[in-house]
Amino acid sequence: MTDPQTPRSEILDDGSQTGRDALGDQLANLWWTFLLRGLLAGALGVAALFWPTNSIAMLLRLVGLLLILDGGLTLLGFGRRGLIGGVGIGALLIGLVLLIWPEGVARLTFFLLGAWALIVGVGSLLAWRQMPDRNPDAPTIRNSGIVALVIGLVLIFWPGSGMVALGWAIAFSALAFAAVMFFLTVRFKRAHDRVAMRVVNR
Repeated sequence: MTDPQTPRSEILDDGSQTGRDALGDQLANLWWTFLLRGLLAGALGVAALFWPTNSIAMLLRLVGLLLILDGGLTLLGFGRRGLIGGVGIGALLIGLVLLIWPEGVARLTFFLLGAWALIVGVGSLLAWRQMPDRNPDAPTIRNSGIVALVIGLVLIFWPGSGMVALGWAIAFSALAFAAVMFFLTVRFKRAHDRVAMRVVNR
């Protein structure tokens, strides 16, 4: 078991075998936080599947709330120092932005994706114009450039059409995250039970 007198930041910064064992025991003790993450992400994924696309701002606020809870659980379990602590702080900050300004984040996301698609489309068409006519890849480059241009124009001038895609992306990402969290819950719960058995048998 982890020595209660050992600071958590030292455990995370220690690259020795003892440090890794201590981190493993700490993760085993925090199995319930992974279960909670999985339940929250699963609820978000189900909501995103059936949520009306005109309520995308509320859906993004739910994502922000999930990130805030996830960041808080990470900081609660591992503290603020080290790489894991930085991940927790990052999740908190992103969650706060989504919670406070979801409409702006959605508009900015669509604009940046649209601009990126336009750049890719123009670049592909320029590359196609410079390719020899007999190059077998020329039609593929040309067609991909046209498709990228169309997608970019749609995202910039008709962002509402991207709301459906964003909702589906949130739904499947949240459900995949929930599946991973449930898998980790089972793993760490078993490890927790093994550690508890070792303590009882001593």
